[in-house]
Amino acid sequence: MRWVNRAAVLAAALALAGCGTWSNEDIAFVEALPTSQALRLALPAQGAQPLCAGLGESQVWLGARRTGDGLNAGVDAMIVLVDAVKSVLPTERHEDRRVWGPFDDGKHPGREIRVTMTRDRAGDLPIYHYAFEARPRGGAFQSVIDGSFTGASARSGHGQFTLRFPVLRALGMNDSATDPTGDVAVTYDRTGDPRTIALQLSQDGFGVTAFDYGYVAFAAGQGQFSFALTDAQSRTLLIDADFTATGSGHARVTVLGPNGGRLAYDQCWDDASCITNVRDPFGISGLCQGATCPAGACPPP
Repeated sequence: MRWVNRAAVLAAALALAGCGTWSNEDIAFVEALPTSQALRLALPAQGAQPLCAGLGESQVWLGARRTGDGLNAGVDAMIVLVDAVKSVLPTERHEDRRVWGPFDDGKHPGREIRVTMTRDRAGDLPIYHYAFEARPRGGAFQSVIDGSFTGASARSGHGQFTLRFPVLRALGMNDSATDPTGDVAVTYDRTGDPRTIALQLSQDGFGVTAFDYGYVAFAAGQGQFSFALTDAQSRTLLIDADFTATGSGHARVTVLGPNGGRLAYDQCWDDASCITNVRDPFGISGLCQGATCPAGACPPP
């Protein structure tokens, strides 16, 4: 979805209405909104093009990187609208509530946008609830993004939000053919090490397969990624991958059969993404010669 232009229009409209300075309480509210950095899937970067002998590059690991890029692009597109609010002052201030708007959406004539945030407490921690809403001018607002966050800032707390693409479509405000047709739900936790992100994609979108994606990242650079791919044979692959800080890794690959059956194999790759080891008792990977599979090194668990 092309949020960039819409976000710029919203920011300009907000800027025209806003005056004065930020208060510490204003900053506390906007700090509770999700950020691209908090939601980024950071897989180890690929170096120079590898010269792999034998079975060549791990298509599973290359697919992990492509999938991560697609999810990051989708999340970045969502967060652009959130970031627009952070650049301007609220139009209403209350002790535990802030409001931005409503304002016209310049890209979609006849549509208006409003953002509201409220604050509760759970013991010593604040809980923020927010909603980005849209409506036909003068009509009833419907939630486009809604979520909550617990913690002092998005850098050290945990939260969740849902982007409601069916509402955008019903309002005539979706812009891209690659937008999902269902809701996208995201949860994230940055309260310790590792940090975690879960992204539930109910329908295909952002160029990736519908799946409940899971990502775990340790400060030292290693992590885990659960994702789905469609392979060259149009089979759905469900993959649980562990990777090191330098990019080597191991994956359990489950292949979904046409009648709902499941068969699995394992593969490992080195820092250059070259396949080193395959364990495939059912012969479904296409990586073994008869019953003989590569039996090289795997990174430690």
